[in-house]
Amino acid sequence: MENQVESNENLNVKGIILLLGTIFGALISIIVKGTFLGFIGGLVIGFALAVFFISVILPHKPSDR
Repeated sequence: MENQVESNENLNVKGIILLLGTIFGALISIIVKGTFLGFIGGLVIGFALAVFFISVILPHKPSDR
């Protein structure tokens, strides 16, 4: 039987969530408002919601295994 070595690369999940939240917040806002200030507001609100998600909703109890 062969020894299989798995390469586990750690993903920066928090960074990905921040990036996606910011981008999608800006895209939704630019579609709804249609202005540059709406785009900037969407960036800020999307970033704030992503930070809230990471700090409040995402944390979970670490497994004992």
